[in-house]
Amino acid sequence: MKTFKQHLEENRLASFAAAAALASGAMAAPPKPEAVERMVQYMKEKEGFRATAERDKDATGKPVVVGYGTTHTYPDTGAKIQLGDRITPEKAEEHIRTYFKNMTPHMEKIPGWDEMDAGKQSALMSFGYNFGPAFYKPNAKPNESFYTISQDLKNKNWGNVPKSLSLYNKSGGKVLGGLVTRRKMEGDMWRGTSTPTPIPTPTQQNQQTQTQNSHTVAKGDSMSAIAEKHGTTVQNLKKLNPHIKDPNKISIGQNIRTK
Repeated sequence: MKTFKQHLEENRLASFAAAAALASGAMAAPPKPEAVERMVQYMKEKEGFRATAERDKDATGKPVVVGYGTTHTYPDTGAKIQLGDRITPEKAEEHIRTYFKNMTPHMEKIPGWDEMDAGKQSALMSFGYNFGPAFYKPNAKPNESFYTISQDLKNKNWGNVPKSLSLYNKSGGKVLGGLVTRRKMEGDMWRGTSTPTPIPTPTQQNQQTQTQNSHTVAKGDSMSAIAEKHGTTVQNLKKLNPHIKDPNKISIGQNIRTK
């Protein structure tokens, strides 16, 4: 018998596949840029970066994961992720953006989607990423999944939405702390009481790029570990950092170019 988490993951993957198919043949109203940027930053902070594909030991079924939490298949090509695949931070971020782009055809079916501010759109994008973008079911019966949130969205009972979101915090009948925290974050986004993630200015984007292209040595770091984290090789790091004469002697706080 499938566990609740297995059912949830299958539903999420099926929803993304359907969304991608819809996106290829329909013009959908995209979410507001601020909503996209907020969710991209949230996913990057939440998932952390994996340069090499590995088993996600914390997820049901231990799927192969790479980049910023991308599992099973690559959203841009549909190719299966293989153990040992390597990826850059830039490509991993593209995958996040592709996920949200593929969600759009489902999101625009929600009444008032275009009227929503970036906070409300962000809340539903986060919820949709968690449960699959096809969660909105306007014709759901009272005993069906997502009935409460679907009814509030269908009837534009927007004041009820944060409370409705908070209902979806269980797995296997048990309340999970992680889901409680995420639902609260979504409720705050919906109300506009969370701190919005601003869209980076060109100067900030340049600074972020410089940060992505370097690494500050921390306790326990080694050149091989740094190379692994940034999807490169020790040999390449030596070429980029000719001032490092002995790769076995690096200091805490030292800045190392990675690209």
